Amino acid sequence: MRIISKRFLKTNSGKMASLLLVCCFLASSASVSAQDGAAIFKQKCSACHKIGEGKFVGPDLMGVTTKRSEEWLFKWVNSSSSLIASGDKDAVAIYNEYNKMAMPDQPLPDTELKSIFAFIASKSPGAVSASADTVKKSLPAPDASLTATAEQIEVGKNLFTGSNAFINGGASCISCHNVNYNGVIPGGLLAKDLTSVHSRMGGDAGLMAILNAPPFPAMTQAYNGKPITEQEIAALAAFLYKVDKDTANQIVSAMDPLLYGGVTGAFGLFVLIYLLWIVRKKNTVKKDIYERQVKSI
Repeated sequence: MRIISKRFLKTNSGKMASLLLVCCFLASSASVSAQDGAAIFKQKCSACHKIGEGKFVGPDLMGVTTKRSEEWLFKWVNSSSSLIASGDKDAVAIYNEYNKMAMPDQPLPDTELKSIFAFIASKSPGAVSASADTVKKSLPAPDASLTATAEQIEVGKNLFTGSNAFINGGASCISCHNVNYNGVIPGGLLAKDLTSVHSRMGGDAGLMAILNAPPFPAMTQAYNGKPITEQEIAALAAFLYKVDKDTANQIVSAMDPLLYGGVTGAFGLFVLIYLLWIVRKKNTVKKDIYERQVKSI
């Protein structure tokens, strides 16, 4: 038996060493993949999602890699709106559960998505749901906006409208967003209306998470290297809380005044151009030449 074992080890030692190297490589690759995924998750996902700490702005992702197929997860992350529009039952259910707020598209490379899923899987041992104590600990503290001062709300309003600039030079919120509120001029239509954003984001916790690490590509680009400070975020949250809860001062407008003014101005400009054209047509240069030629005959 010893002779056979020695011969076996001698003849198969090379194969066993290769097998061990492959196993070590695979384990190392999985570890690196999960480590990369942790960094990407923190940058792209942590503003809205937690793993094993309960719901946040979006669903808790513990065990999601076992609940959904990789193909489905790829489609959802790349374009949740397309998946919802296709009528996918799971996608529609999630959309309805979270107040019909679609997850922003994240067209990430497949390698990055796989790294994120590997990280989520590494944090989901047995896909055990978060315990009641864990969820309780993860719940946000009562909104600081509840006790915000009038001065802080005014600072948030001025930051939103651009009356006061952000310390780091970021664009004012009104450039892309609008709130229907007395004393605030109509804003941009490039992004979602923020009149009720405080409620939609689940209060200060969700709203501040979004402002700290924007998951939306346009916001990420706009504030790249120009982060909003904690004090500015708190002031904006206080202002948006006021706008959301003070329904008596919310404006219900059938048409945006800026849009109405733009359409009216454009119509007036066309009328002016038409009148100038009519006058020019009656008194053309050729007509003057023709009349001089007639008189000289």
